[in-house]
Amino acid sequence: MNKDLKALTAKFPEEPGIYKFFNNDEVIYIGKAKNLKKRARSYFSGKQTYKTKRLVSLANKLDFVTTNNEVDALLLEQNLIKSEKPRFNILLRDDKSYPFIHLDENHDFPKIETKRVLKGHEGLYGPYTSAYATRIAVNQIQKVFKIRTCSDNYFKNRSRPCMEYQIGRCTAPCVGEINKTEYRKDIEDTKTILKGNFKHLEKKMKEEMLQAADLEKFEQAAAIRDRLEQLNKINQKQIIFSKGSNTRVVGIRTNEKLISVAVIQVESDRFVNLQKFIFKNHLQKNDYDALLEFIPSLIQKYPSVSKIITEFKVDENDIFGNVKFLKPLKGKKAEWIELANKNANEGLLNQATKYQKYAQSLDFLRRNLNTIDEPTIVGFDVSGVSGDIKTVSCVNFSENSFDKSKYRFFRVPIAISESDLDSLVFGINKYLKSIPEVDLILIDGGKTHLNYISDRIDIDIQCVSVSKGVKRKYGLETLHTNVGDYEFRNSEDISKLFLDIRDEAHRFALKNFRSKKRKDMKKHFLFDINGVGPKIVERIYAKYNSIEPIAKLSLQQISKDLSIKIDLAKEIQSLTKEFYN
Repeated sequence: MNKDLKALTAKFPEEPGIYKFFNNDEVIYIGKAKNLKKRARSYFSGKQTYKTKRLVSLANKLDFVTTNNEVDALLLEQNLIKSEKPRFNILLRDDKSYPFIHLDENHDFPKIETKRVLKGHEGLYGPYTSAYATRIAVNQIQKVFKIRTCSDNYFKNRSRPCMEYQIGRCTAPCVGEINKTEYRKDIEDTKTILKGNFKHLEKKMKEEMLQAADLEKFEQAAAIRDRLEQLNKINQKQIIFSKGSNTRVVGIRTNEKLISVAVIQVESDRFVNLQKFIFKNHLQKNDYDALLEFIPSLIQKYPSVSKIITEFKVDENDIFGNVKFLKPLKGKKAEWIELANKNANEGLLNQATKYQKYAQSLDFLRRNLNTIDEPTIVGFDVSGVSGDIKTVSCVNFSENSFDKSKYRFFRVPIAISESDLDSLVFGINKYLKSIPEVDLILIDGGKTHLNYISDRIDIDIQCVSVSKGVKRKYGLETLHTNVGDYEFRNSEDISKLFLDIRDEAHRFALKNFRSKKRKDMKKHFLFDINGVGPKIVERIYAKYNSIEPIAKLSLQQISKDLSIKIDLAKEIQSLTKEFYN
């Protein structure tokens, strides 16, 4: 897989942006780069740290988002790390966290402060690239609006105003010198400033600077000038955390097979986030028609959207209600459109690279198994313990990509759950009854699995299986078919598709098994016994891996293993025997 990712880095642009490493659908690392191509290549060359080796070994997908400059990349990286929480970004979050301004609005009289450790989204503004500039901003905002900075404990125990009040930097809400309504107005003004409207604050500081100059207090005037310069650093392209925005910039590109969409979230005229979407272009729509199809779903997902910026002139009176459409020809908004279109186009290019990845495998299927050009392949996998919860999961690969709308999973009846092979037969037949349009079935197993299942499925469909390699090492697997066996070490060009389908089926099976297990634990049949709760059931699974062994053990053994009384052990055993009978 590393070879594929390394080859993919050649397609990366030599521009600033952020990059993401994936393990299947999970984002495991997010980084920023001044030059995306150069940075991505560095992971696959030269001497690597243990962390890098581990990251690359787990990754099976790599993606990127371009930005206008390095500052945008740095700030977007922090935003995405906070929302995605990639496991390999723990060190980054701890060692390279950027300052935020925080307003704790859960308090009647919120305080303003700088923060680096984030425990939630509420009231956070930033991140900012300069800690010093952030402190200056808090200081100046407090000076203008007189927002408190003291701790809640200090605030609660005051009986008279503190020094901050005496020097005119606080309105002393702690002792009732200002009411809640008036203080709230100051808070709202502060929030306006933090969202990018620095004009009021800047005007106030310039007046102070001119006044100091008129009084020939030149050192004071110079200090204010320096503060203004630092404050302007904050006013440069920042990303503001927010629950949402009413403006989206939509870039869209199509080809005969796919629709690629990039959506930029904008708040207070600033780049907040970028999302990418890929859809099947079943009707071979052009860019504009695809846009008209996409917008209703965008509005449905984000009802607060009131303004959409695109390169197309859209009829506002068509089907989009009160949404306003803009088609700017120049300026910042035109730059946003260019950026969105660029990322949409890159989405198509990345997908084309993915198709190329499977081209050899599909060609192999056409030549050796007489499949159609774009066959529908369904991969099956089993998860669970014999005699207990067992599930069969099914993943669908069609039109050169995974179709998650046709993923399914089934719980196996206890009567056949002892056998993985019978469980697979059950799941395959169940799937084919609901979705019969299948050209090829892929199962995880050897020749025995293949023969057993081929003889027992209800519909005549060709089956193949993938058996594990020596020491279960990736890339040493063998593909079993009705016309022969193929070792992937000797046919690397055909392995990619089959291994990806197998791994996706395994991931989906494990996910559903765990989900089913959690649900069953919440409504377990043993809960009908007075004195049995989740802790005892968890203890049973930890000790025996299943409920079934309890039916065969002595009461003394059960009592000892689970640290429960004999009478309770007897009730548990009796109900378990009844359940399995």
